[in-house]
Amino acid sequence: MINELKKICDTKEEFSLLDYNTYKLSSSCLAIAFPKNLDELKKILEVVKKHKVKFLILGNGSNVIIPKYYDGIVIKLKYFNKCSISENEVYVESGYMINKLALELSSKGMAGLEWASGIPGTIGGSIYGNAGAYGSSMSDIIISCNVFDGKNILELSNEEMKFEYRNSIFKNNKKYIILSCKLKTTVDTVDNLMDLIKTRTEKRKETQDLENPSCGSVFRNPEGLVAGKLIDDLGLKGFSINGAMISNKHANFIINKGGATSDDIIKLIKKIKSEIKKNYNVDLVLEQEIIK
Repeated sequence: MINELKKICDTKEEFSLLDYNTYKLSSSCLAIAFPKNLDELKKILEVVKKHKVKFLILGNGSNVIIPKYYDGIVIKLKYFNKCSISENEVYVESGYMINKLALELSSKGMAGLEWASGIPGTIGGSIYGNAGAYGSSMSDIIISCNVFDGKNILELSNEEMKFEYRNSIFKNNKKYIILSCKLKTTVDTVDNLMDLIKTRTEKRKETQDLENPSCGSVFRNPEGLVAGKLIDDLGLKGFSINGAMISNKHANFIINKGGATSDDIIKLIKKIKSEIKKNYNVDLVLEQEIIK
């Protein structure tokens, strides 16, 4: 099977994913494939289906907890990175980094994505999880999305993507692979947008643990509550299981202080959920995705 994949595109077997996840977990996979276009992606999926092997579309690995060994094919769409910017509309492919696009648009006085300047994820991953910050999210600016369903390319409208808080149709229907999207923007001054980004960047540095490997917020905020405050009020900052630790700077961050495994992080997540349920009768919902 690996040889079949190598004939299609750049494929590496028994590949380390250490630099492909922002938790910096020491992980590896059966193989990783880097298709350059849709035709190569289709052929990869045909091979995977024929051999009945699981696969994972991996963005920047900034919202996932990957296992020590993923016994399947990781597909990285880093070559799906075209971007076209017009007066108030943007066409962008799924492998493009959202923080890069946010800065590019803001520098042109195009508003709508400035909230994402500090998010280290791809456009595809951001649509998948309906990423957001400061009261805004992908669902606010996305017009439509081109996806591959294993047979055809479909164009889904904003409504058809069934966006909810940190959720979308893509989390519940894994047959869709996000290829590209169209975004709408509004007009603002470059000074306003860049000042806003600067202010928020400084605030993030003060309040979020950006010095250590993490995947950002671990839990969604329960309605009317703040997950980080609930965790902090229980005095759980600094609590650790082996290399996984609740950040002393932001209680809704788990950091890898060195040598953490996915098991350590998952155990710590269970501990937090248990304590919050016991003390507040609140069921925290995981924002990050555990890959199995």
